Amino acid sequence: MIEPTSKQEFIAHRDRGVPASEEVAPGIWSLPLINKPGHMPFTFSYAVQDAGGRMHLVDSGWDLEGNARAVEEHFRRHGIKDGPASITISHLHPDHLGLAERLRAQFGTGIAMHGIEQQSQLAYAQSTRDGDLIRSDLEAWGVPAGRFEQVLGYAMGTPRVVVDADVLLQDGDVLDIPGRQLRVLHTPGHTPGHICLLEEQEHLLFSGDHLLPKVAPGIGPGIDAASNPLAQYLESLARVAGLDARQCLPGHEYRFQGIRERARAIAGRHLRRTMEVVQVLARQPQADAWTVASQLSWGRGWDALDRH
Repeated sequence: MIEPTSKQEFIAHRDRGVPASEEVAPGIWSLPLINKPGHMPFTFSYAVQDAGGRMHLVDSGWDLEGNARAVEEHFRRHGIKDGPASITISHLHPDHLGLAERLRAQFGTGIAMHGIEQQSQLAYAQSTRDGDLIRSDLEAWGVPAGRFEQVLGYAMGTPRVVVDADVLLQDGDVLDIPGRQLRVLHTPGHTPGHICLLEEQEHLLFSGDHLLPKVAPGIGPGIDAASNPLAQYLESLARVAGLDARQCLPGHEYRFQGIRERARAIAGRHLRRTMEVVQVLARQPQADAWTVASQLSWGRGWDALDRH
């Protein structure tokens, strides 16, 4: 069964609000940070206290003044004046790493992310600045003239934050947090260098955007033409389904239990969508991406879709 493990987080998600910070497990707190309009209302950062009393962050939220104050207030409540001892980034999206650079500049905090994600940041940032490349892609995808400028504006206006990590992680690493056993799991799919963290003492999974309780996370492009992000994501879902983790601490929505069931449900959704694509292409072998997408099943209907 997939069940919320925080009533107030579940209610906040249902009502499109922002929940309060909670102690998830001894010395581990959720820290909801607001997002820019047009995105999910908030992103969870998690504060993890080490054996010496210092605080470490898993994800840092969007670079907004209110978020910077929220982090400082949380630390001050726990008697910490010198900011986070480290920041570990699950993936490259600005609602997960945006504030990291500001915190590093203020407190000298070290930033860690997967080595592939470090490369991916640069590739994504360059691609969103190349108007000719984006136009070429949109033409190849069959974006109609009536929507072309709207889609182009969104693609070029999507913020990209590039952070040079102090520590490049790889699968199997254990974070340098005294008294804690947080193991790095490379879980590509949402982004090429996405990571989850398995907290082995409390059996917690910090899932970033790899696993969410309601929304099926989107799959991002790979960093080279040979990669298959969907296949990688399905493999990553199978991996987390086999973990000994009792509670999922996601990047959005609310904490929950039922990791295995949720991973399998998301995989099933993507496989069903894949079959829809196969069926469209069987009828229209030369269909472009826009034509295919317009014939798939969408929760609000194709005509209601906007932005990303």
